[in-house]
Amino acid sequence: MHSKIQYPIIALLLVLVGCNTEKTRKFEWDAETAQLTGKDLGAWLRRAPFTNELSQSGENHLVFTNASQVFPFMARYKNAIEELWHTFNDPDNPIYQEETVLFQDQEWGDLFVSGTLLYDKQEVFLDRYYSEAGNPAFDGLNAGATTYSATLHETSVFARTPDYKTGIYWASASGTDYLLGFYQKNRLVFSTAIPLRTADTLATLSKLKQVSNSLNLQIPEWNNANVQDLRLKDTYNSFWKDPFTGIYLDNKFLMPRVYLKVKDTPLQPARFPTEGDYYYDYDTPTGKVILYTVLKETSDDRQTFIKANEKLQTYKITWESVFYEETPVEGRVIGLAKVLVKDSEYLEVHFSYPERNESARKMIHGILKTIKIPNL
Repeated sequence: MHSKIQYPIIALLLVLVGCNTEKTRKFEWDAETAQLTGKDLGAWLRRAPFTNELSQSGENHLVFTNASQVFPFMARYKNAIEELWHTFNDPDNPIYQEETVLFQDQEWGDLFVSGTLLYDKQEVFLDRYYSEAGNPAFDGLNAGATTYSATLHETSVFARTPDYKTGIYWASASGTDYLLGFYQKNRLVFSTAIPLRTADTLATLSKLKQVSNSLNLQIPEWNNANVQDLRLKDTYNSFWKDPFTGIYLDNKFLMPRVYLKVKDTPLQPARFPTEGDYYYDYDTPTGKVILYTVLKETSDDRQTFIKANEKLQTYKITWESVFYEETPVEGRVIGLAKVLVKDSEYLEVHFSYPERNESARKMIHGILKTIKIPNL
Protein backbone atom coordinates (compact mmCIF):
# COMPACT_ATOMS: atom_id res chain seq x y z
CA MET A 1 0.00 0.00 0.00
CA HIS A 2 1.48 3.33 -1.03
CA SER A 3 1.61 5.85 1.81
CA LYS A 4 0.77 9.42 0.87
CA ILE A 5 2.31 12.53 2.35
CA GLN A 6 -0.52 14.21 4.20
CA TYR A 7 -1.42 16.61 6.95
CA PRO A 8 -2.51 15.07 10.25
CA ILE A 9 -6.26 14.98 10.84
CA ILE A 10 -5.67 17.22 13.83
CA ALA A 11 -2.98 19.77 13.00
CA LEU A 12 0.07 19.48 15.24
CA LEU A 13 1.70 22.85 15.72
CA LEU A 14 5.02 23.53 17.41
CA VAL A 15 5.31 27.14 18.50
CA LEU A 16 8.77 28.36 17.61
CA VAL A 17 8.90 31.57 19.63
CA GLY A 18 10.02 29.79 22.78
CA CYS A 19 12.37 27.29 21.15
CA ASN A 20 16.10 27.66 21.67
CA THR A 21 17.85 26.68 18.44
CA GLU A 22 21.07 28.57 19.03
CA LYS A 23 24.05 27.30 17.06
CA THR A 24 26.95 26.15 19.21
CA ARG A 25 29.58 26.13 16.47
CA LYS A 26 30.67 28.55 13.78
CA PHE A 27 30.03 27.39 10.22
CA GLU A 28 32.55 28.25 7.53
CA TRP A 29 31.16 28.58 4.01
CA ASP A 30 33.45 27.47 1.20
CA ALA A 31 33.25 29.79 -1.78
CA GLU A 32 31.79 27.19 -4.17
CA THR A 33 28.93 26.12 -1.89
CA ALA A 34 28.16 29.73 -0.99
CA GLN A 35 27.92 30.67 -4.67
CA LEU A 36 25.89 27.58 -5.58
CA THR A 37 23.26 27.99 -2.85
CA GLY A 38 23.40 31.73 -2.28
CA LYS A 39 23.78 30.75 1.40
CA ASP A 40 20.06 29.92 1.37
CA LEU A 41 19.43 26.18 1.17
CA GLY A 42 15.65 26.50 1.05
CA ALA A 43 15.57 28.98 -1.82
CA TRP A 44 18.14 26.94 -3.73
CA LEU A 45 16.22 23.66 -3.32
CA ARG A 46 12.98 25.31 -4.46
CA ARG A 47 14.56 25.86 -7.86
CA ALA A 48 14.00 22.15 -8.51
CA PRO A 49 11.61 21.57 -11.45
CA PHE A 50 8.57 20.46 -9.43
CA THR A 51 5.23 21.99 -8.48
CA ASN A 52 2.80 21.93 -5.58
CA GLU A 53 5.14 22.20 -2.61
CA LEU A 54 3.76 20.75 0.60
CA SER A 55 4.26 23.48 3.19
CA GLN A 56 5.85 22.31 6.43
CA SER A 57 5.77 25.58 8.34
CA GLY A 58 3.80 28.75 8.93
CA GLU A 59 4.16 31.82 11.08
CA ASN A 60 5.65 30.73 14.41
CA HIS A 61 4.78 27.07 13.93
CA LEU A 62 5.67 23.85 12.16
CA VAL A 63 3.25 21.42 10.50
CA PHE A 64 4.05 17.75 10.89
CA THR A 65 3.60 15.25 8.05
CA ASN A 66 4.26 11.54 7.63
CA ALA A 67 7.05 12.15 5.11
CA SER A 68 9.55 10.25 7.27
CA GLN A 69 7.33 7.19 7.03
CA VAL A 70 6.85 7.56 3.26
CA PHE A 71 10.60 8.08 2.74
CA PRO A 72 12.47 6.27 5.57
CA PHE A 73 15.76 7.10 3.79
CA MET A 74 15.06 10.83 3.45
CA ALA A 75 18.14 12.93 4.32
CA ARG A 76 19.62 10.14 6.45
CA TYR A 77 23.37 9.67 6.20
CA LYS A 78 26.12 7.99 8.15
CA ASN A 79 29.75 8.90 8.57
CA ALA A 80 32.31 6.14 9.03
CA ILE A 81 31.01 5.46 12.54
CA GLU A 82 27.32 6.21 12.93
CA GLU A 83 24.24 8.04 11.67
CA LEU A 84 24.41 11.82 11.65
CA TRP A 85 21.74 13.59 13.67
CA HIS A 86 20.92 17.29 13.74
CA THR A 87 20.99 18.13 17.45
CA PHE A 88 20.62 21.68 18.71
CA ASN A 89 22.62 23.12 21.63
CA ASP A 90 25.14 20.29 21.34
CA PRO A 91 28.83 21.15 20.81
CA ASP A 92 29.29 17.85 18.97
CA ASN A 93 26.39 18.44 16.57
CA PRO A 94 27.76 17.49 13.11
CA ILE A 95 25.06 19.27 11.08
CA TYR A 96 24.91 23.03 10.63
CA GLN A 97 21.68 23.01 8.63
CA GLU A 98 19.40 20.58 6.88
CA GLU A 99 16.48 21.50 4.67
CA THR A 100 14.02 19.21 2.91
CA VAL A 101 11.39 20.44 0.48
CA LEU A 102 8.41 18.15 -0.10
CA PHE A 103 6.38 18.16 -3.28
CA GLN A 104 3.10 16.56 -4.31
CA ASP A 105 3.83 17.21 -7.95
CA GLN A 106 0.80 16.81 -10.23
CA GLU A 107 2.84 14.80 -12.71
CA TRP A 108 5.31 12.95 -10.49
CA GLY A 109 3.51 12.55 -7.19
CA ASP A 110 5.15 12.54 -3.78
CA LEU A 111 8.88 13.34 -3.76
CA PHE A 112 11.53 15.41 -2.02
CA VAL A 113 14.74 17.37 -2.54
CA SER A 114 17.06 17.74 0.41
CA GLY A 115 20.23 19.61 1.30
CA THR A 116 22.47 19.18 4.34
CA LEU A 117 25.41 21.35 5.41
CA LEU A 118 28.04 19.69 7.61
CA TYR A 119 30.29 21.57 10.00
CA ASP A 120 33.25 19.38 9.07
CA LYS A 121 34.37 17.85 5.81
CA GLN A 122 33.72 14.14 6.17
CA GLU A 123 32.57 11.47 3.78
CA VAL A 124 29.01 10.32 4.32
CA PHE A 125 27.33 7.11 3.22
CA LEU A 126 23.89 5.78 2.42
CA ASP A 127 22.74 2.56 4.03
CA ARG A 128 21.24 -0.50 2.39
CA TYR A 129 18.24 -0.62 4.70
CA TYR A 130 16.23 2.01 6.52
CA SER A 131 13.33 1.82 8.93
CA GLU A 132 11.13 4.39 10.60
CA ALA A 133 8.69 3.92 13.46
CA GLY A 134 5.04 4.75 13.01
CA ASN A 135 3.74 8.25 13.69
CA PRO A 136 0.95 8.48 16.33
CA ALA A 137 -0.68 11.34 14.40
CA PHE A 138 -1.20 9.03 11.41
CA ASP A 139 -1.03 5.49 12.80
CA GLY A 140 -2.93 6.12 16.01
CA LEU A 141 -2.63 3.55 18.77
CA ASN A 142 -0.80 1.18 16.40
CA ALA A 143 2.13 3.59 15.94
CA GLY A 144 4.36 1.74 18.40
CA ALA A 145 3.87 -1.54 16.58
CA THR A 146 4.16 -0.08 13.07
CA THR A 147 7.41 0.09 11.13
CA TYR A 148 8.04 1.57 7.69
CA SER A 149 11.06 0.25 5.82
CA ALA A 150 13.03 0.96 2.66
CA THR A 151 15.67 -0.89 0.67
CA LEU A 152 18.36 0.65 -1.56
CA HIS A 153 20.19 -0.96 -4.48
CA GLU A 154 23.26 0.20 -6.36
CA THR A 155 23.40 0.94 -10.06
CA SER A 156 26.42 1.49 -12.32
CA VAL A 157 26.13 5.24 -11.77
CA PHE A 158 28.62 5.97 -9.01
CA ALA A 159 31.78 8.04 -8.66
CA ARG A 160 34.13 8.99 -5.86
CA THR A 161 36.58 11.65 -7.04
CA PRO A 162 38.95 13.95 -5.11
CA ASP A 163 36.30 16.70 -5.42
CA TYR A 164 32.94 14.98 -4.97
CA LYS A 165 31.02 11.76 -4.51
CA THR A 166 27.81 10.85 -6.30
CA GLY A 167 25.54 7.98 -7.23
CA ILE A 168 22.09 7.00 -8.48
CA TYR A 169 20.29 4.26 -6.56
CA TRP A 170 17.02 2.40 -6.71
CA ALA A 171 14.99 2.86 -3.53
CA SER A 172 11.90 0.84 -2.66
CA ALA A 173 9.49 1.89 0.09
CA SER A 174 5.81 1.16 0.75
CA GLY A 175 5.41 -0.52 -2.62
CA THR A 176 6.84 2.39 -4.62
CA ASP A 177 10.15 2.46 -6.51
CA TYR A 178 12.21 5.65 -6.70
CA LEU A 179 15.37 6.82 -8.40
CA LEU A 180 17.42 8.25 -5.56
CA GLY A 181 20.10 10.72 -6.56
CA PHE A 182 22.93 11.40 -4.10
CA TYR A 183 25.67 14.02 -4.32
CA GLN A 184 28.30 15.26 -1.84
CA LYS A 185 30.86 18.00 -2.34
CA ASN A 186 32.76 19.93 0.31
CA ARG A 187 30.34 20.29 3.24
CA LEU A 188 27.18 20.02 1.13
CA VAL A 189 25.16 16.80 0.84
CA PHE A 190 22.25 16.71 -1.61
CA SER A 191 19.69 14.02 -2.37
CA THR A 192 16.38 13.66 -4.17
CA ALA A 193 13.94 10.79 -4.75
CA ILE A 194 11.71 10.69 -7.83
CA PRO A 195 9.04 7.98 -8.19
CA LEU A 196 9.23 5.58 -11.11
CA ARG A 197 6.23 6.55 -13.21
CA THR A 198 4.45 3.68 -15.03
CA ALA A 199 7.72 1.75 -15.34
CA ASP A 200 9.17 4.55 -17.50
CA THR A 201 12.77 4.55 -16.28
CA LEU A 202 13.91 6.89 -19.06
CA ALA A 203 11.41 9.58 -18.06
CA THR A 204 12.43 9.34 -14.40
CA LEU A 205 16.13 9.53 -15.31
CA SER A 206 15.46 12.54 -17.53
CA LYS A 207 13.73 14.28 -14.64
CA LEU A 208 16.67 13.51 -12.36
CA LYS A 209 18.96 15.17 -14.89
CA GLN A 210 16.66 18.20 -14.92
CA VAL A 211 17.01 18.46 -11.14
CA SER A 212 20.80 18.42 -11.42
CA ASN A 213 20.82 21.15 -14.03
CA SER A 214 18.09 23.29 -12.43
CA LEU A 215 20.11 23.45 -9.22
CA ASN A 216 23.29 24.10 -11.23
CA LEU A 217 24.93 20.96 -9.88
CA GLN A 218 25.75 19.79 -13.42
CA ILE A 219 26.68 16.29 -12.20
CA PRO A 220 28.48 14.57 -15.13
CA GLU A 221 27.61 11.03 -13.99
CA TRP A 222 23.90 11.90 -13.94
CA ASN A 223 23.94 13.73 -17.26
CA ASN A 224 25.86 10.93 -18.99
CA ALA A 225 23.76 8.08 -17.56
CA ASN A 226 21.44 5.98 -19.71
CA VAL A 227 18.77 3.43 -18.86
CA GLN A 228 21.20 0.51 -19.15
CA ASP A 229 23.34 2.09 -16.44
CA LEU A 230 20.41 1.87 -14.04
CA ARG A 231 20.15 -1.89 -13.92
CA LEU A 232 20.22 -3.18 -10.36
CA LYS A 233 23.62 -4.41 -9.27
CA ASP A 234 24.11 -7.20 -6.78
CA THR A 235 26.88 -5.26 -5.04
CA TYR A 236 27.11 -3.14 -1.90
CA ASN A 237 30.41 -1.35 -2.41
CA SER A 238 29.25 2.22 -1.86
CA PHE A 239 27.05 1.63 1.19
CA TRP A 240 28.00 2.19 4.81
CA LYS A 241 30.00 -0.65 6.33
CA ASP A 242 29.52 -1.26 10.04
CA PRO A 243 32.95 -0.93 11.73
CA PHE A 244 31.76 -2.38 15.05
CA THR A 245 32.16 -5.88 16.46
CA GLY A 246 29.79 -7.03 19.18
CA ILE A 247 31.19 -8.88 22.20
CA TYR A 248 29.75 -10.40 25.39
CA LEU A 249 26.40 -11.76 24.25
CA ASP A 250 23.54 -11.03 26.64
CA ASN A 251 21.72 -14.27 27.43
CA LYS A 252 18.36 -12.59 27.95
CA PHE A 253 18.22 -10.32 24.92
CA LEU A 254 20.63 -12.33 22.73
CA MET A 255 22.44 -9.11 21.80
CA PRO A 256 26.04 -8.00 22.38
CA ARG A 257 26.52 -5.96 25.54
CA VAL A 258 29.56 -4.12 24.15
CA TYR A 259 30.55 -2.94 20.68
CA LEU A 260 34.15 -2.15 19.70
CA LYS A 261 35.12 -0.29 16.50
CA VAL A 262 37.75 -2.75 15.30
CA LYS A 263 36.51 -3.90 11.89
CA ASP A 264 38.07 -0.91 10.12
CA THR A 265 41.43 -1.34 11.86
CA PRO A 266 44.39 -3.69 11.29
CA LEU A 267 43.60 -5.44 14.59
CA GLN A 268 42.90 -9.14 14.14
CA PRO A 269 40.97 -11.25 16.68
CA ALA A 270 42.68 -14.20 18.31
CA ARG A 271 40.78 -17.44 17.98
CA PHE A 272 42.12 -18.53 21.35
CA PRO A 273 42.86 -15.44 23.49
CA THR A 274 46.15 -15.55 25.39
CA GLU A 275 44.99 -12.69 27.60
CA GLY A 276 41.55 -11.46 28.55
CA ASP A 277 38.19 -12.50 27.13
CA TYR A 278 38.60 -10.98 23.65
CA TYR A 279 42.09 -10.38 22.29
CA TYR A 280 43.20 -8.43 19.19
CA ASP A 281 46.63 -7.59 17.84
CA TYR A 282 48.74 -6.84 14.77
CA ASP A 283 52.43 -6.47 14.02
CA THR A 284 54.23 -3.26 13.04
CA PRO A 285 57.91 -2.67 12.18
CA THR A 286 58.42 -1.19 15.66
CA GLY A 287 56.47 -3.81 17.63
CA LYS A 288 53.11 -5.39 18.25
CA VAL A 289 49.88 -3.44 18.89
CA ILE A 290 47.66 -5.20 21.42
CA LEU A 291 44.14 -4.70 22.75
CA TYR A 292 42.14 -7.07 24.92
CA THR A 293 39.08 -6.87 27.15
CA VAL A 294 38.08 -8.24 30.56
CA LEU A 295 34.58 -8.05 32.05
CA LYS A 296 34.69 -7.73 35.84
CA GLU A 297 32.15 -7.62 38.62
CA THR A 298 31.88 -4.63 40.95
CA SER A 299 29.91 -3.80 44.07
CA ASP A 300 30.04 -0.08 43.20
CA ASP A 301 26.95 1.69 41.96
CA ARG A 302 27.26 4.16 39.08
CA GLN A 303 28.02 7.21 41.21
CA THR A 304 30.64 5.37 43.27
CA PHE A 305 32.31 4.00 40.12
CA ILE A 306 32.49 7.47 38.56
CA LYS A 307 33.83 8.98 41.80
CA ALA A 308 36.55 6.34 42.02
CA ASN A 309 37.77 7.05 38.48
CA GLU A 310 37.08 10.77 38.05
CA LYS A 311 40.78 11.72 38.19
CA LEU A 312 41.51 9.67 35.07
CA GLN A 313 41.24 11.02 31.54
CA THR A 314 37.78 10.62 30.08
CA TYR A 315 35.91 10.05 26.84
CA LYS A 316 32.17 10.67 27.05
CA ILE A 317 30.08 8.08 25.21
CA THR A 318 26.30 7.82 24.85
CA TRP A 319 25.32 6.38 28.20
CA GLU A 320 28.56 6.34 30.16
CA SER A 321 32.12 7.64 30.35
CA VAL A 322 35.27 5.77 29.37
CA PHE A 323 38.01 6.42 31.94
CA TYR A 324 41.55 5.69 30.87
CA GLU A 325 45.22 6.10 31.71
CA GLU A 326 48.39 5.24 29.81
CA THR A 327 52.08 5.21 30.72
CA PRO A 328 55.30 4.96 28.66
CA VAL A 329 57.28 1.87 29.64
CA GLU A 330 60.58 0.99 27.89
CA GLY A 331 59.58 2.26 24.46
CA ARG A 332 55.97 1.13 24.68
CA VAL A 333 52.78 2.73 25.93
CA ILE A 334 50.80 0.59 28.36
CA GLY A 335 47.19 1.61 28.98
CA LEU A 336 43.99 0.65 30.73
CA ALA A 337 40.46 1.92 30.12
CA LYS A 338 37.34 1.28 32.21
CA VAL A 339 33.66 1.73 31.43
CA LEU A 340 30.62 0.69 33.42
CA VAL A 341 28.47 -1.87 31.62
CA LYS A 342 25.81 -2.00 34.33
CA ASP A 343 25.73 -1.45 38.06
CA SER A 344 27.28 -4.83 38.83
CA GLU A 345 29.86 -5.07 36.03
CA TYR A 346 32.45 -2.95 34.27
CA LEU A 347 34.65 -3.49 31.23
CA GLU A 348 38.42 -3.20 31.25
CA VAL A 349 40.18 -2.52 27.96
CA HIS A 350 43.91 -3.23 28.15
CA PHE A 351 46.09 -1.89 25.37
CA SER A 352 49.69 -1.36 24.42
CA TYR A 353 51.54 -0.03 21.39
CA PRO A 354 55.01 1.23 20.36
CA GLU A 355 55.55 4.65 21.91
CA ARG A 356 56.46 6.42 18.68
CA ASN A 357 53.75 4.81 16.55
CA GLU A 358 51.31 7.71 16.12
CA SER A 359 48.93 5.79 13.84
CA ALA A 360 48.59 3.04 16.46
CA ARG A 361 47.87 5.64 19.16
CA LYS A 362 45.15 7.26 17.04
CA MET A 363 43.63 3.88 16.25
CA ILE A 364 43.53 2.79 19.91
CA HIS A 365 41.98 6.05 21.03
CA GLY A 366 39.53 5.90 18.12
CA ILE A 367 38.32 2.62 19.60
CA LEU A 368 38.15 3.93 23.17
CA LYS A 369 36.14 7.04 22.33
CA THR A 370 33.54 5.08 20.32
CA ILE A 371 32.83 2.15 22.67
CA LYS A 372 29.11 1.39 22.58
CA ILE A 373 27.24 0.07 25.63
CA PRO A 374 23.62 -0.69 24.60
CA ASN A 375 20.94 0.20 27.12
CA LEU A 376 19.56 -3.33 27.41
